[in-house]
Amino acid sequence: MRIGFIGLGNIGGPCARHILAAGHELTVADLDPAACRRLGDAGAREARNPASVSQASEAIFLSLPTPEVSRAVVTGPDGILSAGSPGLAVVDLSTNSVGVTAELFDACAAEGVDYLDCPVSGGSMGAEAGTLTLMPSGNEAAFDRVRDALTCFGKDDTEWLGPSGTGTLVKLINNQIFLVGTQVFEEGYLMAAKAGLDLPKFLEVLRASSAGFYMVLSEMVVNRQWEDSTYDLALAEKDLRLAIESASEIDTPLPLTTAAHNVLVRSVEMGLGDKFFIGALEALEDEAGFTVPPPPKED
Repeated sequence: MRIGFIGLGNIGGPCARHILAAGHELTVADLDPAACRRLGDAGAREARNPASVSQASEAIFLSLPTPEVSRAVVTGPDGILSAGSPGLAVVDLSTNSVGVTAELFDACAAEGVDYLDCPVSGGSMGAEAGTLTLMPSGNEAAFDRVRDALTCFGKDDTEWLGPSGTGTLVKLINNQIFLVGTQVFEEGYLMAAKAGLDLPKFLEVLRASSAGFYMVLSEMVVNRQWEDSTYDLALAEKDLRLAIESASEIDTPLPLTTAAHNVLVRSVEMGLGDKFFIGALEALEDEAGFTVPPPPKED
């Protein structure tokens, strides 16, 4: 299959490599010339802009940072639709908003192009391993056409979820639960530390109790491991903002998510945006006027 890939970052780069390794003809584009060059050296064709990718492809995968970038890549002056490619399938792996997803679906449909929103979960590790969880929605027949390409980097049991916007909403809710739940643990951990509790015993009890469900990243939090990021705090802030915006469109209040988003906004303002998202603990500590001491180093 002639496939295009636009956006070759932590997720897109590995996904594009899997597509190439599976024997598909690949055309790539990215603002970073080095990212394109790496795929070019592996056998992909390098394109100068999204329109050029569109002209060379039957299906195009997008892995982009924000809804605004997705809009520009699809509908901009040198965007995918400017090349006029009826029958093309555009598969957006980005975390988007429900509103922009609907806008892009309609814009593509008007040009005879199928737009699938297919956000992913599993991070850069899942992308490298080719085991991402995929959340595809849109036209089911278009999904069937690109399913084999999708499973080059996603799980083999991937299924179509429903009409356009379904996958986007599922992804936003997934991130909402994960991000808010992690922040709840950080609040409790900070409270225990400031109260002077024996933290190892405290954590041992929590892990054996119902709170253990919220402690997936507890070791990283305790050891303050947020300098190296696979999911930047700024992106987490964007994802919760999109969840809140999308919830507003369907008249659903999200008070807990809004509170957690405020912490992430403050974290970004403190200059933590490029840290792993659990670094929001620093914003919570700042508000509490107390910094949790790191655990003692083992001999």
